[in-house]
Amino acid sequence: MSAPLPVLHLLVVAGGRGLRAAGGGEVPKQFRPTGRGMLLRVAIDTFCAADVAVRPSSLAITAPAAWHHRLAVELADLELPLALADAGDSRTASTWNGLLALEAKVAPAAADLVAIHDAARPFASAALLARLVAAAAARGGAVPGVPVPDTIVHSEQGRARYLARDELLAVQTPQVFRWEQLREAHAWAAASGALFTDDGALLAARGHDPAVVDGEIANWKITTEGDWRRAADLLAE
Repeated sequence: MSAPLPVLHLLVVAGGRGLRAAGGGEVPKQFRPTGRGMLLRVAIDTFCAADVAVRPSSLAITAPAAWHHRLAVELADLELPLALADAGDSRTASTWNGLLALEAKVAPAAADLVAIHDAARPFASAALLARLVAAAAARGGAVPGVPVPDTIVHSEQGRARYLARDELLAVQTPQVFRWEQLREAHAWAAASGALFTDDGALLAARGHDPAVVDGEIANWKITTEGDWRRAADLLAE
């Protein structure tokens, strides 16, 4: 009989201004309505569905303060402990704010897991989250990766060094980490001013290399207005 999985908490990072997907005017893309509700909510509903194998026990969101009341109303029916935090000046700072709010709300245990997800990735599946949770429970952290379709070069002073494409992966979210390691790494980053483009890179910088699991091609990120229109069409279906 397998051991039960650790308690899981979900942190959604929604602090971006969404300027490249500007068709919604002053409304950032993560808060724009879709056929399945506010964009931010689509992945949350997927992860929190009653019939999924791994369901978060609490939810934290980092977002501009002006949206906090709207989010509290929007998510009240989930009946999960909800922690809201202000967006920071960087993704690393936003995540740290979210972790502090989560700590104040539910005080995760050292061995609990936290899934960190970008609000602009609405199509991540519950099966992907379950794979990440299983890997993180064993390793301490896990990130999803998908093969890179293009040839990639490292450019320095105008010279290109070609990288082996079969050794490269594009990293996605959600990413899942053990609370104790995640909090320590972010406390260090906050104290030192270090910035990272994702949490896996921060954990790796602190000596906690995450496991890599198969990501999903369908789990793409909405960045431009064209991306938004494509996502809106899919969600309308």
